[in-house]
Amino acid sequence: MNNILKSVNICTIGGGTGSSVLLRGLKNCTDFLTAIVTVSDDGGSSGILRKELGVIPPGDFRNCVAALSDSENIIKELFDYRFDQGKSLKGHSLGNLLIAAMSDIAGNFEEGLYQSAKILGAKGTVLPSSLEDIVLQAKLTDGSLVNGESLIPLKEGKISSVHLNPASAKGSVSSIKALKKADLIIVGPGSLYTSVIPPLLVQDLINVMKESSALKIYICNVATQKGETDGYSVYDHIVAIEEHTYKDIFDYIIADENYNIPIVSHDEEPIKISQNDLDNAKVLQFDIKSVEHSLRHDSNKLSNSIKKIYNLWINSSN
Repeated sequence: MNNILKSVNICTIGGGTGSSVLLRGLKNCTDFLTAIVTVSDDGGSSGILRKELGVIPPGDFRNCVAALSDSENIIKELFDYRFDQGKSLKGHSLGNLLIAAMSDIAGNFEEGLYQSAKILGAKGTVLPSSLEDIVLQAKLTDGSLVNGESLIPLKEGKISSVHLNPASAKGSVSSIKALKKADLIIVGPGSLYTSVIPPLLVQDLINVMKESSALKIYICNVATQKGETDGYSVYDHIVAIEEHTYKDIFDYIIADENYNIPIVSHDEEPIKISQNDLDNAKVLQFDIKSVEHSLRHDSNKLSNSIKKIYNLWINSSN
């Protein structure tokens, strides 16, 4: 298939490993690629830097910038390097430290992120969903509350909903502008309640998305996530997002075609296709699972499936 996405302005929304896998496949497909990343991370190296330096947690941003860079670049290996010893440095990624330092030198996080991406020769732009200090809060079905993204997957009980504190957090101006220009908006893949939904809770962003005429695609995970989506079907994922945003938010949903012959490990269950999905023409199944990492997507398979859907959408619009 010809590269139908070459001149398409693409915006991705999410965070964590899922976003980096998606970006790795898209970076050579379009000249106009922007990743809008969640800012509620409070665990590990990012959590420490957030607490001690007051910076936006850099971990998810580091992963996205690295994914957009030249994979053969030795600078990328340095960026990804994580210290495994030393009382103060152990667990810290050099990329996290670089983004934090560059933000201080540049005077703000967005410029620091831009300069870090420039050093790596990133083929695209990475932006924060918000510039505010946001804490993610989960409400469980028993009514109890869990504060902090890193604690949510560890809780006992089923998640009912997640919220931002402050709920009135403003979207970054750069992300709002990027969404307004987008021809194609892709949400996911990634942890449903801690990576995918949080940036969609920023009201400025979801308002722009709702008004946008862009093609909107959701990429569902290939396996459930312990502590977040135990027993969830594709339909359950979509319902959870719609309950936090608005009805019929997506034009198409991408699901793995091999759900009935899953390769899973670590007590993870495959994402099931429910009857509700089968009745919904918007759910399209593709071979998107990585052969090497059974719980992850394959970057190239994802970009190819997105090309097919965009081509389908263009043809149906004419």
